[in-house]
Amino acid sequence: MIAYEVRTPFWEAIVLTPPLRTKGKTYTRLGDIAHDAIIGKQPRDVVISSKDNHLRVHRPSLEEHVLMAPRMVTPIYSPDANLIVSLLDFHPGPASGSDPVIEALEAGTGHGALTLHLAKAVHAANAEAQFSEPDNGHPSYLTKGGLRAVIHTVEVSQKHSEHAMKVVRTFRRGMYMRDLRFHVGDVSDWIDRQMSTRGADPFLTHALLDLPSSHTHLEKVTFALHVDGKLLIFNPSITQINKAIELVRSRRLPLQLERVVEVGPAMTGGRVWDIRFVKPRALTNVLNQTKSVARSGENDRAADNEDRVNSKGFIHESSANEDEGYELVCRPKAGDRISGGGFVALWSKNRTRKYGQQYEER
Repeated sequence: MIAYEVRTPFWEAIVLTPPLRTKGKTYTRLGDIAHDAIIGKQPRDVVISSKDNHLRVHRPSLEEHVLMAPRMVTPIYSPDANLIVSLLDFHPGPASGSDPVIEALEAGTGHGALTLHLAKAVHAANAEAQFSEPDNGHPSYLTKGGLRAVIHTVEVSQKHSEHAMKVVRTFRRGMYMRDLRFHVGDVSDWIDRQMSTRGADPFLTHALLDLPSSHTHLEKVTFALHVDGKLLIFNPSITQINKAIELVRSRRLPLQLERVVEVGPAMTGGRVWDIRFVKPRALTNVLNQTKSVARSGENDRAADNEDRVNSKGFIHESSANEDEGYELVCRPKAGDRISGGGFVALWSKNRTRKYGQQYEER
């Protein structure tokens, strides 16, 4: 695909052509543009339409491609995608026997916009790799030729997966296709098959869930993640993030919450949120009063708890002894009200036992 820039006294726009082909044409309000007039041109050369309008051609940037490519679902736009990639903290390098393989999971391919950004982030690791192309169009997986990084992207909809693959293929002649493997189906089922094939050993270095019910897949993904691996959830609502955090706590998953960030329009770098389990002071006082009837000395401990109450009327989780009665507090770390955008939660995996065994307590 080639972008051409239209600048006239009456109209200014950037338009994306379909893939160029001999004798093909693109039709616009400023006249038809023959593909033969574009083929062979250099970036920023000028072509003339059938209505004698001058149009300047150039290769589209990744952001322009995401914005202008045909879509079936809403894409994750480049500012948010760049923040997500930054939080996942990829560090690709050339093929080396000592370098770890990057194997990442994207659950929810969608439009393919974030897929492209993820592939771009790991592309340097495969710069010296040699590839063979099977019938399905995917590069052979972790070949001896030196493939050091791969993004598995799983989509439940066959139609959306095929469309996302087309979005990737039409960007810069499919330069990132070799870094990707597309899968169709349920992400938990896919992980089960992978774990069975690989001997129940963790295999993912990074995982990203962009699904309406991300928390329902959280446990399976955690099993498949290496120790110190990054797990990120992207959801439009903070309550969806809450469900994931509550599940991590209730199932004692070996995940350490690193941060929760709000992303959206007019936000540079995202807004950090404070999400933690706390116990309301009123509930703690009731529990203390009840226990004081049963045994002595409770009043002294209640007084100690009062010293640890913060200005908002909550006791931090670390200062409470009981495991019941906690509430999940969610609020921006700066400002009182927010509107629009989505939310990103990032965890790192702590050390745990092997797949299929009960998690050890942290």
